[in-house]
Order: sequence, then C-alpha cells, then structure tokens
Amino acid sequence: MRKSQGAETARPVPLLVPLLGLLGLAALAGLTDLQQWLLLVGTWMAVGATLVGIGWYRPAERIAWGLVAGMLALWGGAGLVDLLVSPAVAEGAALSAVLQLAGQACAIGIVIRLSWIRRRRESLSATGVSSEPPAVEQSRSAFFPGADEEFGRSRDRLHRSLRRYGDLLLLVGVFGVVIAQVITGVRALPAGGSLAAAVVPIVDVVLTGLLARFLLSRERLPRALVIGFVGAFVIVANDVLKVIGTGGRAPVPDVLADITAAVAVGLFVWAPLEPSMRLSFQPETLMRRRSESARLLALVPLAAVPALLYIIDAPGAGQLPPLVYVLVGVLVALVALIRGAFAVLDTELLADRDWYTGLLNRRGMAKALRDLEIDPARPWQLALFDLDDFKQINDTFGHYAGDEVLVTLARRLRGTVSPEAFIVRPGGDEFVLVLPPGHAAVETVRDQVLAEPFIVAGLEMPVRTSIGVTDLTGERDLAEVCTEIDIALYAAKDAGRNTVVHYDPKQREQVLGRQQLLTDLRRTLDGDVTAGHFEVYYQPLVELGTGLITGCEALMRWRHAERGMIRPDDFFSLAETSGLAGELDRWVLLDALSQVAEWEDEGIGSIYVSVNLGRTSMLDPALADVTLEYLRFTGVQPSQLHLEITEHDELPPEAGALTLALLTEAGVRVSLDDFGIGYTSLSYLHRYPVRQLKLDRSITSNLQTAPSSPLLEGIVAMAKSLQVDVVAEGIETEPQRERLADLGIAYGQGYHLCRPQPADCMTNLLRDAGPARLISFARPDEVEVEVTLPA
Repeated sequence: MRKSQGAETARPVPLLVPLLGLLGLAALAGLTDLQQWLLLVGTWMAVGATLVGIGWYRPAERIAWGLVAGMLALWGGAGLVDLLVSPAVAEGAALSAVLQLAGQACAIGIVIRLSWIRRRRESLSATGVSSEPPAVEQSRSAFFPGADEEFGRSRDRLHRSLRRYGDLLLLVGVFGVVIAQVITGVRALPAGGSLAAAVVPIVDVVLTGLLARFLLSRERLPRALVIGFVGAFVIVANDVLKVIGTGGRAPVPDVLADITAAVAVGLFVWAPLEPSMRLSFQPETLMRRRSESARLLALVPLAAVPALLYIIDAPGAGQLPPLVYVLVGVLVALVALIRGAFAVLDTELLADRDWYTGLLNRRGMAKALRDLEIDPARPWQLALFDLDDFKQINDTFGHYAGDEVLVTLARRLRGTVSPEAFIVRPGGDEFVLVLPPGHAAVETVRDQVLAEPFIVAGLEMPVRTSIGVTDLTGERDLAEVCTEIDIALYAAKDAGRNTVVHYDPKQREQVLGRQQLLTDLRRTLDGDVTAGHFEVYYQPLVELGTGLITGCEALMRWRHAERGMIRPDDFFSLAETSGLAGELDRWVLLDALSQVAEWEDEGIGSIYVSVNLGRTSMLDPALADVTLEYLRFTGVQPSQLHLEITEHDELPPEAGALTLALLTEAGVRVSLDDFGIGYTSLSYLHRYPVRQLKLDRSITSNLQTAPSSPLLEGIVAMAKSLQVDVVAEGIETEPQRERLADLGIAYGQGYHLCRPQPADCMTNLLRDAGPARLISFARPDEVEVEVTLPA
C-alpha cells in the first residue's frame, strides 16, 4: 500500500551523518584503509538507495536510473578490487581499470539518454505545440505589408540551422581535444600504468561540462536531479585534485580529496531517496528552458573544459601543446558570440511583437506605418477592434480562457485579411487592422471572423466587438489617427456595442462631452459631492384589483452638480461600456435594502423592493455573495428582495444561471423585465429561475386603442401554467388598469397608479396608506424633475 505524499518524503541526511563523521575521524587519524572501506560502503549504499528509489517511487523513466545504479555498482566493484587485490598484481589492476571504464561508459550512457529524451520530446512538439513562445515562432513570418511569409519561414530555418551547426562545431572542437588528449595520454603511459587513471578524469571533465550546461539552461529541475548533478561535479573536483596532487603540480592535502569523495558518495545516496526522483527524467521537466540569455550563459561550463583539460593533462611525454587548448577556448568564445548575436536578433524581433499572439505591438505598428507609402487619393483604412465584455470573460472563466479568446481571434484575423494588410495588438483586448485600398470592408472582415462562436472553458461563447474606423491618408501623424479611431470606437460603444462606426469630425465634441460625463460619474461614485450625488426613487408596485402596495421598484437618479437630475437612460449605457455599471448596481442594491430596513424599523409595513441588474452584474461571479452579504448587513429578509434582469440584454449561455439559482434558493425572487420585446424571452424562462414577468409598456399601451389583446391573453395563460406572476408596466389610464385586471393580471405599475418618488415621499405615501397599504387609483400628477441630455 502506497504511503501518503507527506509520509514518503525521504530523510536521507541523518543517515549520512554517521558515514561522513566516520570518514572525517578516519582522515584525521590517518587510517587510510578505514577511509577506503568507508567510501566503499558509502558507494554500495548509493547503489542500494538507487534501487530502493526505483522500486519505491516507480519513476516512468527507469533506464536512466538503472544506468546510475550500474555506474555506481561498477565503481564500487573497482574499489573493492583495489582493496582486496594488491596493486602489484597486474590482473587485479586490469580488472579495476575495466570496471572503472565500464562505469564511465554508464555515465556516458546517462548523458546520451538525457539528450535522447529531450530530443524525442522536441521532435514530438514539432508536430504540435512549439517549445518556444508563440511570438518567437510567429514573429519570423513578418506580417508587414508585402512581406513574404515563406521568406520569414526560410529565415527562421536558417536561424535554427546556424545555431544548431554552431553547437555542433563547439562539440566537435571540445570532443576533438578530448580524444587527442586521451590518445596522447595512453601513448605516454609508462609500463604498468593505469589506463583508467589516464582516461577517467578526462571523460569526467567533459561529461560534467555538458551536464553543467544542461543544468544552467533549464529551470525548475527536480531536486533529485540537481543533487545528482552536484554529485557529478564533486566527483570531477575529486579527480582534478588527485591528478594535480599526483602530477606534482601543486601540493594537495589528501584529506581534501577524501572529503570531496565522501561528499560525492553522500549526494549519490541522497538523490534517489528524494520523492522528486520519479520526475527527474520526465520529458516535461527536461523541456523547461530558461530564457535565451540564460542559455547563452550555459556555454560558460564548456568554455571551462579546455582549461580543466590542460590542468589535468599530466606533464611529460605526449602532452598536447598549450595552443590546442587556446584554440578550443577561442572556438567556444566564437560560438558564444554567434549565439549572442542571435539572442539580440530575437530580442529586436520581440520588441516589435506582442509576446502572446505574435502580432505587431504598438511600437511595431509605428515602424510599419512610418515605412508605408500611401497615396492620399487611395487611402488605407485603420480599424480598431475592441472586444465587448472581455473583462467578464476573464472574471468568469479565468485569464487563461481570455488568452485563448485573444489567440483564436488573432488566428482568425490572420486567415481573413489579405497578405498586404497587417494586424496589430496594441494591448489588452484591442486589435488594429491596417487594410489596403480595395480590401473587403471592415464589416465583412468582422462577420467572417465572428461567424463561428468561440469555445471558452468548453462552452460556446458568442464574442462581440465594437469597431472604430478611420481613413489613413498619410497626411496626419499617428497620434492624430489613433485619436480618431478611439473617438469612433467610443461612438460605436455608445451606439449599443457590436457595431462599426466610421469616424466623423462631429463625433469629437460628442465623445468629449461623454468623456466628461464619465469623469463626473467616476467622481460621484468616489464620493466627490462637487460632481453630484446619486438618489434612489421608488415606484410602487400595486395589486390592480385592490390598490394594495405590495412592493416598489428602486430606480436610480443622478443629481449632477451642473446638469441637474439625470435619468439612467442618459448615463447607464456609458457606465456599462466603461465597467462602472456593476458598481452602480451594487450602490442601488445596498441603498434600497437599507431603505426597506428603515421602513421595517419605523413600523410602516413589510414590502419588497425590486432592483434592476445590468449586463455587467449578471456576468459578475461574485453577485450572489455580495447580495447575500448586503441582506445580512441590513437585516432584510431575502423574500423582500426581487432582482430584475432585462430581457433584451443578450447574455452568454450559462451566464448568471448558477448565481441566480443560489439566490433563489436563499429566498430571493427573480423577475424578467421588459418581457415581450426581445427574442430571448422563452430561452430566459428556461435558463433562469424566473418567478415574475414584467410586461413591457409597449404591450400594455396597445390596450388604449385595442381593448382586446390575444397576445396578452396568451402571455397570461402561459404565466399561469408556469406558476409565474405577471406585472404590467406603463399603466397610464384607468381603462388600462381595468382591462388588465379583467385579463387576470394581478399587479401593475405606472404613472396612473403612482409616479417614481424620492425616498422621503415614498415614506410619506406608505404612512398615508396606513396599515392596509391601499392607495387611490386617481393619483395626483406628482412631478419628477428630469433632464434629457442632448444627443
């Protein structure tokens, strides 16, 4: 039975302390034989630890760990032969050399296996996801006007080939000097000399250089693999110290070599007992590359190889000339310069590109437009795409889903526009198209790009865009042109989103006025009374047969410091497009619930309040938590709150469904406002837990000219079968009220019953109505001061 993750974490350090302590005491006491036996015991402990790790953690890649165990076992066998057989016995020395060289072959096999796993993963990635960032892959296609995409790909292949052949040249130079040093060293061996002693240190230096390069070029490698790499580096340090001391080049204390040997053994015992050993040779972990600049620094270990080879090259007959090592060092430096030049080239390319989509960024667009030759008689078009509701996609499905939408849109745009056009992503959820003369209209491009729904988190998501368009004649600078498409985009959003608006100079004043209004709106939300303040008006919801006030609808008003009273119709669309609508809805919700709580405290009566939710609130995943928190804060019962969703606001599938279900379960009721004028009525009834239909005033107004209404009769019959209440809006005459009551519609609101009232007036109205909460149907014409903003 497998242990839990916490239980299977190895604690190898306490096990190694006694071994290292004994080695230290033996070294201080000068007990050479005891030292050698302890090192041998440690080596076989490492073999056992590796086998235990393989059996316990069951790594997917077992060949590499098997080679590690084989390498350590062969080295342990060589050590055992050295201790049991006198060095004077030729057969024993030969067997020891063979075992050491066989262990070295296993070490070479580990490096080859590591490279094979990595390259196999890269070859598989070539058919799917690239190992490089998308921008690096796509930037070489150079989506400038007139650019040849095939040329971009050819340049990319040349780039890769030069880098690959540079690395190959580097390896040839390093391995060339290694082979030459091995050959000269073997030839210079005296009679009875150890072949392993001549070859093993050289191979160790090269393998460690390769491992160090790999270690520095990867990130977040498993701890077990890092510990194993460090153990290999310590072995090389031990070999270098032995060679220096044996060759007489410098005095090296024996204890220093013994300590490095003990540390290496301890690290090889530790590495396979780490739980991360199961991931150490996984392709996914080996493909986590560092940046190009970091990989450039990974050439430093290879640059150190010639110097280390020179140090361990024993003086005497057969030694290579120092010039050979210098030339190899120069070769490494040359390859490093070439790689550095390519790193700079990548940096220059990416400076003009958006990292994620590979499209031109704002800097790249400025360069492209500067080099573009435009005939004023045949202007190009500049179109600014802005995704509607992109913030809600991020908030609802997460930023990865939002990134997926951006990449998909970029891919569709590239497949739609002509080769002469180019595409820019200046940032966020905006895209800019620069279209040549005679290109398909922006509307056509939009329709083709958005024809298919986007798949977000496994759901089909209809994506909408607002687009501003202006002409590019070459006679105005980039800043002026960008201002024009921004103004056109603002006009498109004011026109109701999902629209294309071409720039008109008249829009400038309108947009500037709207921007000032938006600034004042933000200031008011922040509590700046010099910009104005918000008020909530209440319009009673009345039982049509009796006059009983059952509830009231909360209606927001903005009393602007200079423009007077402003109705929601004149500022709420601006709030929606600027992302402030959710804050406004929350403000109204809390104020209305607080007012209901005041009425309860004053003993006026228990009525419900109905609050409208805009599109932004419906897409807010925190709506349920915020609403329930407001109810707890004010002490109002959930049944006293109705939330109205607007029928003509097209919402993405599943948007708000879970939120409204949670609120309904808590006791809040959901109403469908403006029912009957849009095309989503029945789908909303199916999608949301609607308990009340509020008929649009356009339906009830027909009763003034046509007393009979089959449509109304059908709606009432449907509502009755669904057990849903019906509220008639826009009741302005007594005959309307009577006819609606005769049709079976129980509730209504309108100017004939009562106009919207400020909170204090609504309080007086409830007091005057008394405990029965009855009002007269012949209401006096209360006057609500309103200001309609100029278009």
